[in-house]
Amino acid sequence: MFFSKILTAKQMHSLDAAIIDREGITTQQLIERAAQNLSVRIMQRFPDTKRRFMIFCGGGNNGGDGLAISRIMYAKGYDVECFELKSGFEIPLFKASDIIIDAIFGSGLNRPIEGFAAEVVKAINNSGCYVISIDIPSGLKDDAIASDADGAVVKADLTLTIESPFLSLLMPENYDYVGEFEIVPLAVDDSEMAYFDTDYHYVTLSDAKKMYRPRGKFAHKGTFGHTLIMAGAEGKAGAAVMCAKACHRAGSGLVTEWAPSPVANIMQVSSPETMVETMLKNRGAAESLSLDKFSAIGIGPGIGTDDLVVDKIVDLLGASQQTRIVPIVLDADALNITARHPAVYNYLPPSQTIFTPHPKEFERLFGKTNNSIERLALLSQKAKEHNIIIVLKGAHTAIADPDGNIYFNSTGNPGMATAGSGDVLTGVISALLSQKYPPLHAAILGVFAHGLAGDIAAQKIGMQGVIASDIIDALPLAFKKIAEN
Repeated sequence: MFFSKILTAKQMHSLDAAIIDREGITTQQLIERAAQNLSVRIMQRFPDTKRRFMIFCGGGNNGGDGLAISRIMYAKGYDVECFELKSGFEIPLFKASDIIIDAIFGSGLNRPIEGFAAEVVKAINNSGCYVISIDIPSGLKDDAIASDADGAVVKADLTLTIESPFLSLLMPENYDYVGEFEIVPLAVDDSEMAYFDTDYHYVTLSDAKKMYRPRGKFAHKGTFGHTLIMAGAEGKAGAAVMCAKACHRAGSGLVTEWAPSPVANIMQVSSPETMVETMLKNRGAAESLSLDKFSAIGIGPGIGTDDLVVDKIVDLLGASQQTRIVPIVLDADALNITARHPAVYNYLPPSQTIFTPHPKEFERLFGKTNNSIERLALLSQKAKEHNIIIVLKGAHTAIADPDGNIYFNSTGNPGMATAGSGDVLTGVISALLSQKYPPLHAAILGVFAHGLAGDIAAQKIGMQGVIASDIIDALPLAFKKIAEN
C-alpha cells in the first residue's frame, strides 16, 4: 500500500524538477503555484489586512516563494514590507503586532547561517513577533536536531511546509524552532512520489481511508473477531475497563477480559458488554485459559509485574503459538516485564507482535539514546532484530515495521497526555487485529483513529479537560470520519 512519504530536501528538489518536466512549466511558474497556495493559507489564518507583514527573502527558490507571497498579499490589500538579503538593508524595527515571514533559505541551505544573514535571524528571534517559516525554518536541516546546527536557526511559531513534512519537523527537540506545522499541497502526481525511496512515511486521513475495511451487510459479531484482554490488578481496574471499552468501540465482535477477581467484579458493572474470565482467585494458583476461540490478545495495562503475572504472560504467549498464531499487543507492564525478562522474546509470534511503548518504556527495553534522530535509528533496528512492530508513542507516534520502515502519525494533541490514553490505544489496536487487519495496518490505523478521537474530543471540550474516557466516546466518530467517502 502506498503511504504518504517523507522526503529529504534533495528528493524534494528532484520532485520539483519532475513536476516541471511533466507539466512543461518553468521553475518560476512552479514557484508561483506554491506561493499562491501558501498565500491562501496565510491569509486564511490572518484576515486582518491592516496588520504589517515583514517578509525576509534569500536569493534561492525559498526567496522566490517569499517575493511571490509579498506580491500576492500586497495585491490583496495587505500591508507588506519585503527585504531581500542579496540587496542589503538596515534591519527594521519591529512592532509586537507584526508578522514576520521567513523565506530566507528554506531547505536549500547547505552551510551554516553566518554574517549578516545570522544578524537578521537573531533580530527575527528577538523580535517578539509571530514568525512564519516557509518550507522549513531557515538554518534547520531536513534531518537534524536544531541544537546541533553550527549557525543561526530561525525560531518559528508556524512552519508551512510544501507537500510533505521533513523529518526534522517531527522531532520534539525542534519544536521551539518549528512551532506548529502545516502541509501546503502542490498537486503532486502519485507516480512521481512513487519514484522516491524512503524509510519514512507520514500517515494522513487519505492513507487511513485506504486501509479501512467497510462492514458487509451480512457480517455478524463472529466476523469481527473475539479479543482477549489481559489487564488490570487490584487498584488498577480502570486500566482493564478502558482497554476493554476501547476494544468494543473499535469494532471487536466479542471481548473477554481475563483478570483477577477484584477486577472481574468491577468489569462486569462498568462494561456489561465484556465477558470476564477470572485469572487469579484469592491470589492463589492462576487459572488456565484456552486460546482457541480468540482472534487477538492485548496484554499489559495495569497488570503489575509480580512473579505470578510474569509466569502467566509467558504461559499465555507460549500457548498462543502451540496450535495457531494469535496476534498480540504488548503494552505497559507487559513491556516492563519483557525489559526485565528478555526470554519473553522467544515466545512472541514473529511479525504478529506489536509493542506500544512510551519513550521511558522504550528506553527500558532497548537502551538510552542522545536524541530523537538516534532513537529512530534504534527503533528501526529493534523492530528488524526482533521481527516485531513497535509503536513508539509521542506527539507524532512513530510505528516501525520489521522491514525498517517508520510511519509517523498526523493526528492527536497534547490533551491526550492523560492517564489511560495508552490503555485505550491497546484496546483499539487489539480490536483491529481481531478484525483481521494485517498487524502493520492495525497498528497504523489504530494509532491514527486513536489520535483522531482525541482531536474530536479536544474540539468538543478543549484540550485541558480531555480524559481517556472522552477518547473512547469519540472513537465511533473517528471511525465514521475515516469510513466516509
